Amino acid sequence: MPSATTRKRASSASGTEPPEVQQAAARGQGLARRRALRAGGAVLAAGLLGGLAAPEPEAGGRLLFTVTDVDGGRVAASRPVAAGDRVTLRYTHSVSKRPVDEVFSAGAGGRLLMQEMRFDTFGANLPVGPEHIGSTTTTFLREDDGYRVLHHGRPLGTVELMVNSTHSGQVLLFPDGGRVRLLDVAAYGTRVELGVQGGPRAWP
Repeated sequence: MPSATTRKRASSASGTEPPEVQQAAARGQGLARRRALRAGGAVLAAGLLGGLAAPEPEAGGRLLFTVTDVDGGRVAASRPVAAGDRVTLRYTHSVSKRPVDEVFSAGAGGRLLMQEMRFDTFGANLPVGPEHIGSTTTTFLREDDGYRVLHHGRPLGTVELMVNSTHSGQVLLFPDGGRVRLLDVAAYGTRVELGVQGGPRAWP
């Protein structure tokens, strides 16, 4: 009687494996398939997680700079701005009778930020040096044409003020050259609020 080794060799030569060899081969193929599936699943999961973890594109930021009549509960004026645009409130100081510029910017998330203040002489309520406001410390600069106070993008939310007479000349100056005179959109003595509305996906 041929030995087991002889039987295996004969079967291999004839192209037909004995049952135990076929079973082992089948088990090996099944294990290989399972490993391949696990590997494919891991790659798919990594792809999905990578897609979820990918940062969103930067906000394009079409926003509205608004002047709201606080007492009347209405938007008295609005103008499209982009995130980062600077808007200047220019007025004449009531005591020094000299121009003062307060420079704001539109934040990408739809909020008003304080950037700087400029004036050429001291007056009531104007800073005389660096100030600590919340978590911000302003930078006070003496320049050839006056003083410049940097607020480093300090978040404000909104700014409320009262519309004054023609002597104060409260005017909003926009980066595209546009101008909005507060007395043209609200009556003398009206409380108005400057702010930014909207967000990156607020407009189509």
